[in-house]
Amino acid sequence: MIVKGMNEAKAGIISVISGFVGGWLRPRATDRDQAFRERVIRSALAILILLDVLSLASAIFVFHAKWRLISFPTFHLLMLGICMLSGRLVMRGHLTSAAWVLVVIVLAGVGSVIVLARQAGTATGIVLGGAAFTFVPLMAALVLPRQVIILSSLMAAVVYLVAQFGLDVNGPTIPGLRFDHLAVSVSLLLLAEGLLLQQLRVEFDDRLESMSRSMRETELAKQQAEVVRQRAEQADQAKSQFLAHMSHELRTPLNAIIGYAEAMLAGMAGSFTPKQTELLGHIQKNSRRLLGLINDVLDLAKIEAGTFQVYLAPMPIRQVFRDTLSDLRGLAHGKDVHLSIEFSDELPEVIWGDVKKLEQILINLVGNAVKFTESGEIRVEVKPVVNGFWQFVVRDTGIGMSAEELSQIFEPFWQADSSSSRRYRGTGLGLSITKQLIDGLGGSITVESQLGQGSAFTVSLPAHEPPAADA
Repeated sequence: MIVKGMNEAKAGIISVISGFVGGWLRPRATDRDQAFRERVIRSALAILILLDVLSLASAIFVFHAKWRLISFPTFHLLMLGICMLSGRLVMRGHLTSAAWVLVVIVLAGVGSVIVLARQAGTATGIVLGGAAFTFVPLMAALVLPRQVIILSSLMAAVVYLVAQFGLDVNGPTIPGLRFDHLAVSVSLLLLAEGLLLQQLRVEFDDRLESMSRSMRETELAKQQAEVVRQRAEQADQAKSQFLAHMSHELRTPLNAIIGYAEAMLAGMAGSFTPKQTELLGHIQKNSRRLLGLINDVLDLAKIEAGTFQVYLAPMPIRQVFRDTLSDLRGLAHGKDVHLSIEFSDELPEVIWGDVKKLEQILINLVGNAVKFTESGEIRVEVKPVVNGFWQFVVRDTGIGMSAEELSQIFEPFWQADSSSSRRYRGTGLGLSITKQLIDGLGGSITVESQLGQGSAFTVSLPAHEPPAADA
């Protein structure tokens, strides 16, 4: 139990420390450039405070450093206080001031190392202290405006020279090494470093600005594209609703015209002369053609409006095909075209599916075949269920299509015969609606065709399982 409690306490302490460190390193600025600068300052302060505390503890408890006005313990306390000041400025959002304080910390820290090393007669600290000053311009390049990077290099050079020669502290001597030459070399190095870092910072800022501008333009373009997309969707939805309402309103009077024409042809309004009967026949024929066009537009509008629904029921498949083709034989009247149907022996008597949509698909495909076939044969082949799908093929000996036409045959409002004096009339919606109906039923359609040799449309539809009976 004691071990378990200690482990839990240890885990709790680690969790608290991790939460504190993570919270401290998390920037509060919203601008990306400001957030980067703030993160660098916070990270540098955390490292400096940790090193300062560890170094102070080592100086007191390991090396037993004495407390004096100029000593390692007082130096560490001074650095710790300046770090706290910089941290306070960061928390208040004064990043530039905090950055300057951070640079001063580094300057003071490295300068003090050289002074204390000379006081203690240690040549290593004097030599390495010059190299440590190179961190000042680097820190300035990360956290200060680029205009003051060279200024920070000058400050580093001045502080270095003061620490090296400005104080009346006896330093050690190293055979073959002149500290004045070392001081000049370090000063020139600091100035060269400042110039290089400023140039790099200019290039970096320019690229950052270019990238930020590109991101803003991309975001603006994305927002504009989204607005355009929403408007297009609204316009498309309004169009579909308008077509649906308009087509519905047009069908009502048109059905009445067809009904009256049929009644007059049946003799319910008395007898007519042969010429009058012929004219009534034209009225009836063209009214039915117009009704077919309106039905195509209405079907397309319903599909685009998202009102497509599948109603599954048992279909006596042979009867459905025979009845539908029987109704379509009148389309071939006046043409030398023979309609036939062939059923596979393995075809089941009943298949679950949407009978209304199957009839519409069959009407569209056979009607399309009749339209483009002047003589020959139109044959429908119904195949058995294989792997959960059954197929039927509509073959004709019509005009056929080229490879280019095949690639566009299912596009809305597209017609193979698109000349101004085209022979075959229609909306160009039949095959497009057929494909969308088949897709909605979970099936697929393919076509094979050659110019002058007819076409073959193959439809594959799922054979749905009947619903399970309630227990």
